[in-house]
Amino acid sequence: MTAASPVVKGWCPGLYAPMQAADGWLVRVRPSLNRISAAQARIIAQEAEGYGNGIITLTNRANLQLRGFSHTDTQGFPGRMIAAGLGLPDAGQEKRQNLLVSPLMGDDPTCAETTAHVADRMQQGLRQTEGLSALPDKFGFAVDGGGFFPVGSLSADIMLQAGAGAGAGAGAGADMWRVVCGSARSEDLTSVATVNLALFLATRFVALGLTKRPLRAASIGPNLFAESGVVHHALLPQPLWQQKPTVSVGPLIGAAAGAYGVGVPLGQMTPAMLQACAWAAEQGDGILRLTPWHTMVLVGQQDTAWRETLASEGLVITPNDARLRVRACSGVAGCAQAVANVGAQALDLARFVPPGRVLHVSGCHKGCAYPKPAWVTVVAGLHHSALVRNGCAGDEPLCYLPDNTAVSAQMQLWAKEEGA
Repeated sequence: MTAASPVVKGWCPGLYAPMQAADGWLVRVRPSLNRISAAQARIIAQEAEGYGNGIITLTNRANLQLRGFSHTDTQGFPGRMIAAGLGLPDAGQEKRQNLLVSPLMGDDPTCAETTAHVADRMQQGLRQTEGLSALPDKFGFAVDGGGFFPVGSLSADIMLQAGAGAGAGAGAGADMWRVVCGSARSEDLTSVATVNLALFLATRFVALGLTKRPLRAASIGPNLFAESGVVHHALLPQPLWQQKPTVSVGPLIGAAAGAYGVGVPLGQMTPAMLQACAWAAEQGDGILRLTPWHTMVLVGQQDTAWRETLASEGLVITPNDARLRVRACSGVAGCAQAVANVGAQALDLARFVPPGRVLHVSGCHKGCAYPKPAWVTVVAGLHHSALVRNGCAGDEPLCYLPDNTAVSAQMQLWAKEEGA
């Protein structure tokens, strides 16, 4: 018996678009500007416990996804989230606000001081441009103001990035931004012109009937810029998703930049973990800033007593925790295409991953959890595991190993070669 070829689902679940999985129906919340209050976090935890199977995923789009709902219970989910301020009553507007923002905007003095203004304007533009509902479900935008998380840290199909010298105190240069789309970027423009250009490029994408996203097919970017008539420059020779990170930045874990970062191993939380984070947020300004790196950022905490509570719930509070170096999908429990409990395997192998490296354990060749090159990618199979070095789950394996014991031994060998 052989495993069926992986099937690309092609959409992300949303408030009005639940998706069926092996463990029930998935629903997702897209918090406005990637932030939720402590009270809203408690409501989401109660939803997961009362209607789902208790698994809450912090996604790489800074969304919160709940698993294990019945189809009947998904029907009441939008109304409950709208009442909590976690969704919009207009399904089209809700779908269109697929927007990442710099997690520390307004808190980090080195982040461009107009970041919040640009993010608000971009969010309103997305909500008001009805034609953008025809964008692919995974088509995303980002407002990247730099700072502690430098410009280039966020990744999306259309990115609004702070221009040169746009940090706090930059005077006239503080309002200069640029648009990046695929392998092209604009010159520095005013924030208003940048938002207008980003919306124009997205509108032309729809009008041209394109289906491949700029993040997957970088050549689309220059073509869209050509439609705009705006001067643009070549940026990258390959699709962004195939690139190794252009900016070397790790998640904020522990105290830094006047904030405190908390890691979520594999992006998976229990209701108790989210409740603990809500309590910790209340020791400061009461806001949880969600990031696309499986972390949450808290601001304003005056003491440190709450940190041990988070650690006792299984959250990461120190930057050298090996669990930060592994990625894995939901595995066989949550996906019909997976053949193993890859999450448990990833956490077991974390001890062999050298600092600065990423191990990706995937339940199939799609590699949903980390669609980028990793130091090692382990692809589970029915009769063996395929190991890829410095590549993605769909790349040619370097070797095949019969079981987890053999995989552990090989990982340990590669770690010793790197002096880990």
